[in-house]
Amino acid sequence: MNRPERTSVKRVAVVGGGITGLAAAHRLREIGIQTGREISFSLLEAEQRLGGVISSRQEDGFLLEAGPDSFITDRPGVLRLAERLGIQDRMIPTRPEHARSFVVRKGKLHPTPAGFYLIAPSRLLPFLTTPILSLKGKFRAGLDLLIPRRKSTEDESIGNFVIRRLGQEALDRLAQPMIAAIYGGDPMHLSLLATFPRFRRMEEEHGSVIRALWAAARRQSGADRSASTASGPRYGLFMSFDTGLQLLVETLRHRIPPETIRTGTAVEQISPDPGGGWRLRLRGSPGPGERFDALILALPGPSTARLAQSFDPGLGNRIAEIPYGPSTTVSLAFRKTDIGHKMDGFGFVIPAQEGFRIRGCTFCHRKYPARAPEGSALLRAFHDRLYSDLSDEELVEKTREELARLLGIRGEPILARVARYPGGLPHYPVGHRLIVTNIRDRVERHPGLALAGNAYGGVGIPDCIQSGESAADAVAGYLAQL
Repeated sequence: MNRPERTSVKRVAVVGGGITGLAAAHRLREIGIQTGREISFSLLEAEQRLGGVISSRQEDGFLLEAGPDSFITDRPGVLRLAERLGIQDRMIPTRPEHARSFVVRKGKLHPTPAGFYLIAPSRLLPFLTTPILSLKGKFRAGLDLLIPRRKSTEDESIGNFVIRRLGQEALDRLAQPMIAAIYGGDPMHLSLLATFPRFRRMEEEHGSVIRALWAAARRQSGADRSASTASGPRYGLFMSFDTGLQLLVETLRHRIPPETIRTGTAVEQISPDPGGGWRLRLRGSPGPGERFDALILALPGPSTARLAQSFDPGLGNRIAEIPYGPSTTVSLAFRKTDIGHKMDGFGFVIPAQEGFRIRGCTFCHRKYPARAPEGSALLRAFHDRLYSDLSDEELVEKTREELARLLGIRGEPILARVARYPGGLPHYPVGHRLIVTNIRDRVERHPGLALAGNAYGGVGIPDCIQSGESAADAVAGYLAQL
């Protein structure tokens, strides 16, 4: 057993200074205050800045988000943390007057059918009249009402599920671009049970996804029913902060004692200490490394897998089975008078079969207030490739050309910024939940070790916060028993 020596003050290493690690460190501080038992911790981040993929900044009157720009409120992680931090009054919803989205079909933007939820319609007439699907495609989707429910409880890809229930065309023209906008990657390789298990429950309980959505629509209150007429995702559930998501990072940073934060500190190797606990060898530090009583690895899957290899190759191999994909965003600002499209929505997604480089675009100035100066438009285009063969200037130009084709843009951008993330998002494979179960079984062999982050149970900011806080609770419970 890798149990540490008994000392009065226990030391915890939190490796990773993204939102997961920040949430874990903050929770350890809270637990120490609440219980009166001091927990000494160090937050170790390889980069010089905290926040990971979350990065907001003001520039020339524009609010630029290099990473995510929203969190969803049907998971409570951000809401509860914001209340404890006292910044709940800084949260802002999306602008209701523009609550719709578009899908590109044959090079043109068409409104997503009102009431369409990711893969299936909750309203009949908008679905029947949309030009996004052919008459044959609509008929095939409607067969979902007649196709028997699947008897097997085994996992399958979300792409296979959509084809089985609603047909290939519904996948290619609607579900694929919407799913890719959330998770990235190919729906044919993404786990249904790890990404959208509610669709499997709809099939099991109602025998049809469409029938389940219709039943849910009938149960809605008047306000909710009005919101369901919006075109695209459930935008009423999305929120941000008035100065961007960086506010959450900065507030956490200021609540965590500054002497516990060590940026520019990369962990190169982890090993069990002969006297119990863990040894962390840091880049550029001589000797056997620093000793800690407990350890939270709050890193992306590939980084966690690499470190785990040094003390448990089996654990490292299991974590390495969770693939990650790259993500690139290009933010472009224009004068509104230089854009022909009304941009009367939050943005658009592009099916892969349309042949564009970009996979979608957010109209940032429409989605949230105070994102762009009056008379200006801020667009953020998404790529699911790094395009490492292109310079930032070349990528900006190619993105501008495609946006110009779709939106009728005539002028040059007045601001352009590129953000590239080589391992931006995990792509949960079919069988992901079994992989995670096996990972947790192996972690239990290492007392005082906890894993957290987006590799395991959710990719959103609320999921990462919950993951970090749960890891802190587990580690604190372990230390309390020593």
